[in-house]
Amino acid sequence: MTHDIIQQNLRDGQIKSKRYYDQTSAEPVIQVGDKVLIHDPTTKIGECSKLKKRWKGPFMIVERSKDGLSYKLRHCDTGKELRSHIHINRLKKFNDDRDAFFNKHHVVPKSILDSPTSTTNDVNTDTDWYPIKEILKRKVQNRKEMFLVRWDDQKGSESWVSADDVTEYAIQLYYKTKEKTKRRKRRRQ
Repeated sequence: MTHDIIQQNLRDGQIKSKRYYDQTSAEPVIQVGDKVLIHDPTTKIGECSKLKKRWKGPFMIVERSKDGLSYKLRHCDTGKELRSHIHINRLKKFNDDRDAFFNKHHVVPKSILDSPTSTTNDVNTDTDWYPIKEILKRKVQNRKEMFLVRWDDQKGSESWVSADDVTEYAIQLYYKTKEKTKRRKRRRQ
């Protein structure tokens, strides 16, 4: 008798706690391809816990679990994939894409508005730039990340470019297409 009353009170308390928790919780808004930071609560011996950087990254989300609570990540700087999945509670969205900010809010930077328009009609200058058609390969040379880029010009020229000179969007697109080709190869085997 008392055992049944205790069990019922426990169930009622669990339901009440869940209802209270669900009022403030929200579904995660992180998608595959987004950049995130990982929370690292550990402090090694000899480190000052007050000055330690708790958020590491940025990482790009490569894969999402079926339940949507854990994610497989790849480091944006090194391109290395983490061994294990990371739970959503340890992730927070990372936003550094300045171009996305300007496009989202329809803002034109002041430096572009104030600069005079170029009147040169010279075709072969070093200041000419072309949009990236696709990234073909990646390598690390002298501890610097480089990408083989096919330019969207008339010749379709290709050149090795430092990662600093390639947009984040193009790099993310490269990793996404690379991941898709890996999946296709796995299916064929």
